[in-house]
Amino acid sequence: MKLPDKSKKILATLGCLLVLTIGYIWFYFNKVNEVDYPVDMVYLWVNGHDEEWQKKKEFWQAQYGKLSDNAINKARFRQFDELKYSLRSIEKNLPWLRYIFIVTDNQTPEWLNTNHPKIKMVNHMDIFPESALPTFNSVAIETRLPYIDELAEHFLFANDDNYVRVPLNKSFFFDKNGNPNVFVKFKKKTSDKNMWLSQIKKAHELVASKYPLDYAVTPSHNIDAYRKSYFLDTINEFKEEFYKTTHSKFRQPTDVQRIIVSLTDNMKNRTNIFDKSDYRHFPPTCNKAFSLISRDFLTLDEEMPCLFCLNDFEGKTDREILITLKILECLFPEKSTFEK
Repeated sequence: MKLPDKSKKILATLGCLLVLTIGYIWFYFNKVNEVDYPVDMVYLWVNGHDEEWQKKKEFWQAQYGKLSDNAINKARFRQFDELKYSLRSIEKNLPWLRYIFIVTDNQTPEWLNTNHPKIKMVNHMDIFPESALPTFNSVAIETRLPYIDELAEHFLFANDDNYVRVPLNKSFFFDKNGNPNVFVKFKKKTSDKNMWLSQIKKAHELVASKYPLDYAVTPSHNIDAYRKSYFLDTINEFKEEFYKTTHSKFRQPTDVQRIIVSLTDNMKNRTNIFDKSDYRHFPPTCNKAFSLISRDFLTLDEEMPCLFCLNDFEGKTDREILITLKILECLFPEKSTFEK
């Protein structure tokens, strides 16, 4: 049946209105509700091959006596340009970052373009009390993140072996109220099978001593979101424990892992904790990620995890390091503007 011209005009008008309505709804939920405050990124970086740094570490190890191999193993300090590829991944997929702070012991990657307007180098002496230096403990350094000068209220924290695989907007990391989204793995109970788990258990015990914490988690070893003021609140709430961790030059089982900040905030209803297993595209564990993509890095394209980690670990062989570098070069081949 042929429609009269008037009916055609009405349908065309209704169609235009429908398109405009759908467009408005998309704009509202993707733009109006998109967070528009500045967000920074913070990395920790060390060049464990630096001879002067090695001498300093050996001196302080001797003062401490026997230390856990987990605290002094070369995998804790070895670097093979993971940061370069991590920066490539965030320039491509998190272009909205304001500043990128790189915290080091007065070291600088030789390939880094320190004149880039987004790059800001931070020395340990800039954020630590003199009594706590030098430090060879990344857990201690993490306690000083909110003391970085110029750091935005909303910031992300990453290790140099964390990577962003797909474009993400700010609302992946923060909700519309500006509170952090935290992805974890829920557990039946805490454990102290290794040093990392002992530090997490310590954090749970401290929070449970003040709040009705009735669940246990392990953090996702990937990029985490924080608010500077909330972080400082937690430091002030657990002053003694943070002081001890800050002054712990090498990793100790009694150090407080930074999950304490997210747990405390969750008890105050100002952070969102999600079970990462509920998210199809959330990253596999570090070891699973390596085992998958060392066989076929296209697995990442198939699973499309938003974030992933290829961490260094005790016992990682030279061959595995070469495999890791080949994977990273294949995934992020384009030189970033953060490189010379």
